[in-house]
Formats: sequence, structure tokens, C-alpha cells
Amino acid sequence: MSRKKSYNEEEVLEKAMHIFWDNGYEATSVRALEKGMGINQFSIYAAFTNKKNLFVESLKKYRAYVKTNRFKGLLKEGATLKDLKEFLHGFSLAIRHGRNRRGCLVVNTTGEMGSKDDDIVIELNNYFNFIKEMLRNLLQNSVEAGEISPDADLDKYSNYLLGIMQGLSVGAKVLTEKQTEDIISMALESIK
Repeated sequence: MSRKKSYNEEEVLEKAMHIFWDNGYEATSVRALEKGMGINQFSIYAAFTNKKNLFVESLKKYRAYVKTNRFKGLLKEGATLKDLKEFLHGFSLAIRHGRNRRGCLVVNTTGEMGSKDDDIVIELNNYFNFIKEMLRNLLQNSVEAGEISPDADLDKYSNYLLGIMQGLSVGAKVLTEKQTEDIISMALESIK
């Protein structure tokens, strides 16, 4: 007879996401997960099979988390370059002033893991594709608003802005405010 779960899987998954975000994959032990998630090792393995699967699910959870908590302004209907500029400034300031010292879980994971694990790479690319699509939609809105040329290569620019965003996620931790402002202004000016 199977036992009924005494925890909410979505809640413990969100806790795991934050633990991995704080510590990275390699530095997060199963013992730390047990403590932080509030469930025992048996329950972790019963629900997620192993640490890697829990991590992959945490990356999926992170993508859902940022849609709601970080990118709401960029995902709204009609978002344009003006919204992106506001987002990049706020995001960089939050990182620099310690309100988001962790940066981006996906960027941190990419730096830590690289291409070591195919399942993790798939989920990292799913995240990057989500960001690229969000940016492409924003650029299409910007074309319709007359902010950029209708001849602009939206795929190329969305890839470029994806790189800028991911670079700021790391760089804003140590760059000066002027440096991040220069990166943002040059990136946005190059699109017009």
C-alpha cells in the first residue's frame, strides 16, 4: 500500500529551486535539500528519483517563476523597447545593490555546468528559447510602434538582446553603474 504524501510537491519544488539558486548544483547536498525542503531523503527520491531530476524540475519551476515574478512587464501585451530599457535598468540596479545578488539561476547553472549533462542543457535551452521568444515579441511590438525599422532582423536582434540580458545577469554583480548603463544604452541604440 502506497503512503500518502505529507507535503505539497509544488511547495517543496519551489524550496529546492531557491536552494539550488543560492548554492548551485554541485554545492547543494541532498542533506541541504532535506533540510531546506522540509522532507526526508526518501521522499525526495520517491518524488524526483534523484538529485539531477530534482534540479531539472527546479529549472522548469524557475522558468515559471520568472514569468510571474521577473518578466511580467516584458510579457505584457504591447511591451516595447521602452519597457525593456526600464527592465534592464531595474534588473541591473537590483543585482548591484544586493536585492538580487543571486542573479539568474539559469545563467549561474550555465557557468557552473556548461554542457556536462544533456538533460540540464535541454532545460537551459528551453529557458533561453523562452527569453528569445519574449524578446522577439517585444521587438515585433516595437516595429509596430515605430520604434525600430520594419526591416530589422528580429531573430538576430532577439539573440543579441538575449546575450545582453544574460551578460548583465553576471556582470552587474561587479560592474559599475556607468558600465551597466553604457551596455544597456549601446545595446538599445544599436537596434534602432
